[in-house]
Amino acid sequence: MEINIIDYGMHGEGIATVDGKIFMVPNALIGEKVDAEIVEDKGNYAIARLEKIIQPSQCRVSPKCPYFNECGGCQLQHMDYSEQLLFKKNLVKKTIKKILGIDINVNNTVASKQYEYRNKASFAQKDEYIGYFIKNSNEVLSIENCPIQSKEINEIYLDVKNFINENHLNNIVRYIVIRSISGQSLIGLVVNKFCDLTTLYNTLSSKLHNVGLYVIINTRKDSVVIAGKVLHIGGIKEIQIENFGLNYSVDLIGFHQTNIEIQNKLYEKVLSYIEPNSVVLNGFSGAGLLSAILSKRAKFVYGIEINSSAHASAEKLKFDNKIKNLSNILGDFYKKYNTIREKFDTIVLDPTKKGCGAKVMQTISGVKNIIYISCNPIALCKDLREILDNYIIEEITPFDMFPNTENVETLVKLKRR
Repeated sequence: MEINIIDYGMHGEGIATVDGKIFMVPNALIGEKVDAEIVEDKGNYAIARLEKIIQPSQCRVSPKCPYFNECGGCQLQHMDYSEQLLFKKNLVKKTIKKILGIDINVNNTVASKQYEYRNKASFAQKDEYIGYFIKNSNEVLSIENCPIQSKEINEIYLDVKNFINENHLNNIVRYIVIRSISGQSLIGLVVNKFCDLTTLYNTLSSKLHNVGLYVIINTRKDSVVIAGKVLHIGGIKEIQIENFGLNYSVDLIGFHQTNIEIQNKLYEKVLSYIEPNSVVLNGFSGAGLLSAILSKRAKFVYGIEINSSAHASAEKLKFDNKIKNLSNILGDFYKKYNTIREKFDTIVLDPTKKGCGAKVMQTISGVKNIIYISCNPIALCKDLREILDNYIIEEITPFDMFPNTENVETLVKLKRR
C-alpha cells in the first residue's frame, strides 16, 4: 500500500491518512511516499510496517548505529538532527494544543551533542547475549558498541563483556551497570548469586586510574535492575564532580542526569527565572543538586524529597559546600508543603515521569511563580490543566536531554494572573 507521510506521532513514527483512517508507520518521515504493510488494525487507525521508501525525505539520514533497526533504545537516528529538534518542539506544542486546547508559542528545542552524550548505561545479559533489549521484546540483542554512550563506557563495556564470556558467567550475570564522568568510572555487575570479581577489578584498575567495582546480588524475578545486596569489590566508591561552583559526589545507584551538557543548560535557564530576593521551594528535589544551585541566587531555598537516601545525599551536599540558605525536608511533598506554605513565593517542580498529580497542583495553585521541569509532555499538560485558570504561561522551552530518542525535557515558566 502506497501512502504519503504528513505528520509525526508521539513516538516519532510517520503518520498518514487514507479515507479518514490513520496509519502509523515507524521510521517513516514527513514528506515521504512509502510502501507500507498493515501489521495491526485497530479499527479507526492501523500500525503499519515500512516496506519500501518510494520518495525519501531530505531529512532522512543513515543511522550511525548498526543496531538501530533492532535495538529498542533509539527511535530517531534515521532523522536528521535538525528535524529531531523540530519534531520535539512540535511534539510539545501539539500536546499542549490537544490537552489544554491552547495554541501557544514554544521556543526552539535546545540542542545537545548528538552522540556520546550519555554518562550511564545499563546492559542486559540473557543466555549468551549481552547488550540491549530488542524492540518490543524481552530478548537481548548482542552489541559491541553504543554510539550514544561515552567512549569510556563503551571501552569498559567491552572489557566486562569479555570477562563474562571468558569466565563463563553468562548464567550468573544479569546486568552490567556503568557510570563514567570526568575520568571516573563506577561499574556494577548485577548477579543472581555471588561471584568473585577480583580478577575483573584488577584488569579494570590496570587500565583506569579512577575506577570502582561493585557486585549487586539481585534474586528478583522481575525487570528491576538494582535491588538486593550491594557489595563494594574495590576502588573508588563515588564519583566526585565540580559544577556550578559546587562539589558533590554521585554513586553508582543514585539518580544523576545522563546528559550533563543539557542538564547545565536547563539549570542555567531555571536560574534565570529566579529573582534574587525570592524564597524558593524545590519540590521533588532528589539528591539536592538543583536546590543547592538555586541557593546561589535565591534568598532562601526549601527542598522536599520523600526518598531518604536522596535526602541524605542532599544534606551531605549542603554540608560539604557550607550552604546556609537551604533547608532540605524529608517527607511527602503534599504533607510537608502545608507546613511551610506561607514562606515562599516561587516553586520549582521536577517530578518523575508520572508528574505531580491533581492534588499537588491544586494545592500549590496561588503561588506567585511556578517553574515546572518535565520529562513527559502528557503528564505536564495534565498537571497544568489543574491550575491554568489562575496562571499565565510565560515561556516554554524544550531541551534535548536524550538525542536520537523520542523523549524530550520541557521547562515551563508560569506566573499567577
